[in-house]
Amino acid sequence: MSRLRRWGTDTLWGPETGARLLVVHVGLSALIGMRVALGSYRQLADTPKTLVDPVPLLPFVDRMPPAWLFIAIQVVGTVAAVAAVCRWRTRLTYAVAWLAYLVLAGLRGSRGKVLHNDLLLLWAAAPFLLAPVGGTMSGWRQAWRDRQPRSLHGWPIRVAVLITVLVYFFAGYHKLRRSGPDWVFGDNMSYVMLWGPSVGSPAWGDLARWVGEHMWAARVSAAFILGLEVTFPAVLVWRRLQPLYALAAATLHVGTWFLLGLDYWAWAITVPLLLVDWPATWDGWHRWRSRRGARGADRSALLDEPGQELGERAPVGG
Repeated sequence: MSRLRRWGTDTLWGPETGARLLVVHVGLSALIGMRVALGSYRQLADTPKTLVDPVPLLPFVDRMPPAWLFIAIQVVGTVAAVAAVCRWRTRLTYAVAWLAYLVLAGLRGSRGKVLHNDLLLLWAAAPFLLAPVGGTMSGWRQAWRDRQPRSLHGWPIRVAVLITVLVYFFAGYHKLRRSGPDWVFGDNMSYVMLWGPSVGSPAWGDLARWVGEHMWAARVSAAFILGLEVTFPAVLVWRRLQPLYALAAATLHVGTWFLLGLDYWAWAITVPLLLVDWPATWDGWHRWRSRRGARGADRSALLDEPGQELGERAPVGG
């Protein structure tokens, strides 16, 4: 029981460096800003009132707001996200950007079907509303130099990772609950690949059609998706798997765009941002370059020594 308690404590409150917290927070702020600025929201103003079914977060909405209000929310959210990236009143500006994104995503989902495109980013970014982040550019530089792991810096990242794990796991769980093994071994993925490209704007529709027409390829694709989702909790037990799962998730969502034309770019960026320790990766790359440079310097020094040129043998005898 004590081992399980220690594992739970480490999963939620384990230490992380200030540099990693900074990278994740800046990355989420930038990603939220891009989703707010580049999203096609103002077209929603033309939605007939009879087709508006507000999500629970927006119970006061009975019709879509006018286009100018969508634009105003986008402008405010984008400016706030840029300010958060630049570390100006970080907690306030990040909260404003997140709230603008939440409202816009909620309005887009208030048409009878909740869309999942923005779900992961919204949920995973929520813990950082209370994160201990610096509010100035000098704080930015100080945080980047901070390589000392602390629980204070770790809990927003650890909680966001847990949320990400649960989102993927329950996506796989509901596939199994509703369809069982037939989700993989039936015709489901074949139908998706044959019909899906007609809904989106795929960049590689021919490949989607090929997968749909070859049952073995469709089933391998389905097994990859379901296997990734239901085994995602493994990253909480074996943290070394996190970069591998980040790569697999990014491959899945980028492939979804190429084959079906569906916008899951926020997922493809959010997962690697959370699951990969980018400052540690940066430090490791620099160490590798330093070692490589040192080996090159040693080799150059050896070649510069008299009588030790490449291919020259030392004389034997007197």
